[in-house]
Amino acid sequence: MGSLRLILAFAVAGGHALGTFNFPNIYLAGGEAVQIFYMISGFLIALILRGKYADSANGNWIFYSNRVVKIFVPYLTLLAATVALSALFYVFTGKAVSLNSFVQEGSTMSLGTWLFAVLTNLLILGQEWAFLLIYRAGELFFSLQALDQPPNAAQFTIIAPAWSLSIELAFYAIAPFILRRNFLVIAAVAFASNCIRFEAYGRGYYSAATDCRFFPFELSLFLFGSLSYFLYDLLNRRNLFHPALSACLTGLLVTLVALHPRWVDIKPYQFFVLVALLLPALFDFAVRHKWDRWLGELSYPLYLVHWPILAFGIAISGLPHMRVLGQSQAYPYMLIAVSLFASHAINQWIVNPVDSWRQARIRKSSTEPAEVAISPAAQPVTG
Repeated sequence: MGSLRLILAFAVAGGHALGTFNFPNIYLAGGEAVQIFYMISGFLIALILRGKYADSANGNWIFYSNRVVKIFVPYLTLLAATVALSALFYVFTGKAVSLNSFVQEGSTMSLGTWLFAVLTNLLILGQEWAFLLIYRAGELFFSLQALDQPPNAAQFTIIAPAWSLSIELAFYAIAPFILRRNFLVIAAVAFASNCIRFEAYGRGYYSAATDCRFFPFELSLFLFGSLSYFLYDLLNRRNLFHPALSACLTGLLVTLVALHPRWVDIKPYQFFVLVALLLPALFDFAVRHKWDRWLGELSYPLYLVHWPILAFGIAISGLPHMRVLGQSQAYPYMLIAVSLFASHAINQWIVNPVDSWRQARIRKSSTEPAEVAISPAAQPVTG
């Protein structure tokens, strides 16, 4: 499972990197990568809630607070660093990097626009709505087709991929009240969410913004992942997993995502069914292989950190005597390599210490065992 998570994060980062420098994207579309992350998140959160946290007020409090810490500590640290370095870069070069929209539009932005921009960047919640708001003369207006009518409110999101974290947080909010129900209840809610999605699309409410950024529609994917956990639990209790088969199925799915992304683009919902069926094998493989879990742990920081690194890469390539960088197809990959190194550093210095604190906090509880060691941060990861 860790390998798949890293490939998905790399697909998002690679797509952004190549697109930023006007090279064709050869990876899985970012929206579909994020939707597969939703399914993985649904699987892992079901695993945690049904086996690692007590069904009690205290158990829910530990779950919620741990999720908040897991998501917000790396995010806010990266946000603060991005803002500080962008301000410093602006002082010395006149380029505001990730703060460029604020510098250019700040004097005309209304109070409401400022509040939306600041609060969504700080709280994450609501960032997905930026793709449904067009920006005109300092004001924000709702439009289903806002992504096709730039400029829109998304220009004020400093770490743009973080919008999927808002969807994740919405799922976490309701997860304890759904995922502890029986299989049929979860399946019914998933089916209802899916029906609402396609009924809305049929009535003309489809857009690039509602394709993967509207929680009532995406809830079905989280729950399909949760239903997959029931399959894992059944197979695990009956000791039906075989290491070689789990390895082969993991390799098959990772290969499809990495080498045949166009097939996934053409038949995304069929592929989501395949993912749901194979998630138990991927998790079994991750349990058996520490290196796979290590790869998976890089996915959350990579999903976030690549965006500001790309922003600074663009700014640097625009400096005198540096423009040749932006013309080289190797430059985007160099930025992704820097992002991978930064992801490892974030894990070492931020995520791992926080996780140690979280695990110690859970161990102090007299009613709950420690959380599973490979629980997700937040999958885009979203996205």
